[in-house]
This record gives sequence, structure tokens and C-alpha cells, in this order.
Amino acid sequence: MTASNGEREAARLEAAVKTFVERLQPLPTDLARRQPKDGEWSVGQLAAHCSEIYPFWAKQITALRQNPGKPFGRVATDADRIQYVEDHKNDALDTLVAAIQRGATEAAAALRSYSDDEWRTVTGIHSARGEMDMDFIANLFLAGHAEEHVKQLTETLNKIGGLPGLPGL
Repeated sequence: MTASNGEREAARLEAAVKTFVERLQPLPTDLARRQPKDGEWSVGQLAAHCSEIYPFWAKQITALRQNPGKPFGRVATDADRIQYVEDHKNDALDTLVAAIQRGATEAAAALRSYSDDEWRTVTGIHSARGEMDMDFIANLFLAGHAEEHVKQLTETLNKIGGLPGLPGL
């Protein structure tokens, strides 16, 4: 029996994205561009990444629902993923926030589209991780991923001198 379902995973995703956006919105542009240290993403890069991943994974899990047991996804070194972050890391924060919210809404709807039976039975084949069930997919690529990004954003804000009074800091 599965440990969760699409509704719970969608709620986890929405809660994490809400916190992420609340922490991101009051940030001045100069801080969003500041890189904490070599090799670490700036807030802008992290926001660009989030604006891209939610709609990507929404489409993947929607396709997987229609074609269970098939290959899906990508790996972290995917050239399109990397290029998107590079191309959008300096976008206005309002633009990135709007894209994050749209993508998260799409992803939450995709998670909720699964019946309990589909949630228990649908699997997909990931090129690096092999066969994955929906619990694993939702945790690794959507809800759990969003929660990890809240932590990453908090750490980054602390390193760059984020504003006092940000929610959760």
C-alpha cells in the first residue's frame, strides 16, 4: 500500500511553493543576483530553476499517467534545464514568481489527477534511477524537491545577508 497520494503530495508542493514565494518576494534585485560563493546558485538562479521544473514535471507525470511503465524524465545534467537557468537567472523576480506559481498550480493539478488506484499502480522508468512509483516521483521531483528548495533558499539568503523579517528566518 502506498504511503501517500496525489492530494497529499499536491498539498505538500503548494505549501513549499507558498513559503518559497513568501521568502523570495521581498528580496531586492541586487541580493537576488548575489552569488553566495563560487559554485553555489544565486537566488535568481534558484528561482529560475523552480520556474522551469514545476511545469516540466507536471507534463512528465501527466504523460506517465497516460502511458504507465514508460520512460520519463531527465537527469540533472540535461542541457535544456541548465540553459533555462542561465537564460532566466536575471529575470525580474516578479516574473519568476509568476512562473513559479503557474508551474506549481499545473503540477499540483497533475498530482491531483491521479486516482488512488493509479497512484498505487503507475510507475515509470527513469534513465538514471530505474523504475519509480508515484511516491518516489512526487517526493524526488515535485513536493520533496520544492521543500528542499525552501531550505536552499533560506541558506542562500542567510549567506548573502537576506533581509531580516523574512518569513521563517
